Amino acid sequence: MPARGVSISAYVRSFELPKNSLRPAEFANRRGGAPRHLGGQGMMRWSTTVGIAAAGMLLAMVITTKASAETDPMAATGSREAQDEATRSIPWKYLANNEQRMVQYVVRNNSIYRRMPTRVIDCDPKVFNYLGQNPQVVTELWKMMGVCNLTLEKVSDDTYRATDDNGTSGVLKVLSDRWNDDAQNSILLYCEGTYKGAPLPGEITARSVLLLRSGSVVETNGRPYVTARLDSWVLIDRLGVELVAKTIQPLLTKTADHNFTETMKFVGTFSKTAENNPAGMVNLSRKLEAIDEPTRVSMGVLCHETAARYQAIAAKSQESAVRVASQSSP
Repeated sequence: MPARGVSISAYVRSFELPKNSLRPAEFANRRGGAPRHLGGQGMMRWSTTVGIAAAGMLLAMVITTKASAETDPMAATGSREAQDEATRSIPWKYLANNEQRMVQYVVRNNSIYRRMPTRVIDCDPKVFNYLGQNPQVVTELWKMMGVCNLTLEKVSDDTYRATDDNGTSGVLKVLSDRWNDDAQNSILLYCEGTYKGAPLPGEITARSVLLLRSGSVVETNGRPYVTARLDSWVLIDRLGVELVAKTIQPLLTKTADHNFTETMKFVGTFSKTAENNPAGMVNLSRKLEAIDEPTRVSMGVLCHETAARYQAIAAKSQESAVRVASQSSP
């Protein structure tokens, strides 16, 4: 039974109501953007570990079954056509020789390939980039809200270590990242992880390659929308493949797609809350004690700048509406 997620906008408001504010654990029973549980905390750890964090948004990867080709280009798929396209899109020329070998081994020998459903969100591109470049902010927010026990530690400029309190661990390395102000991005990550816990009877180790690509457009109402696509190649140790096939493989495809979708929703909600309540987001940033001070300060600055950008969009839209109305008047 999936656990309900959490609404960051509601959580931000809770800081402004000290007498009636909800405890973080209580938000686990509310709907919103957070990773999905499958059969309890054990599956939660599994779904956030094998691929660990995607492109700084902590795009939670899970091991997934191979799917048939989809006719809808936005739909999730495991088709050979999609895999070939994604393989060609890997920024090979930006990788060192040893990195090319690591990526090629996983891509060529993968146990599972999966393209998550392409998602479009109403989101400020700079917010998208900030969360992509600071995935530990997302995990700390989820931990604060009581919906995730995963800790993501930044150990260097391009490496993160993920752990939980049940012995699951993993390392994620950013091999290539190209970030642009309009979110025309391409990020390649390499992950190694070990999972221990229910429902599997033994320890599972896996390596994965993640390719996140995104872009943005400005609609006629002046609001920007971000589109993101995540491709994953997962190589599981031989024993692990057998265990997964016998126990939980049928459950994992939907969980993978759901986690990516919900993470994207969370990013969109973060942007919307920054737009409407930047002061509340600043208060929230101060509660992120595991995040370094410069990152927390930059989150506050980002939220105020986001609110200002959307105020300008609204003002321009209103001016345009008034002008159209005046031109149509007799």
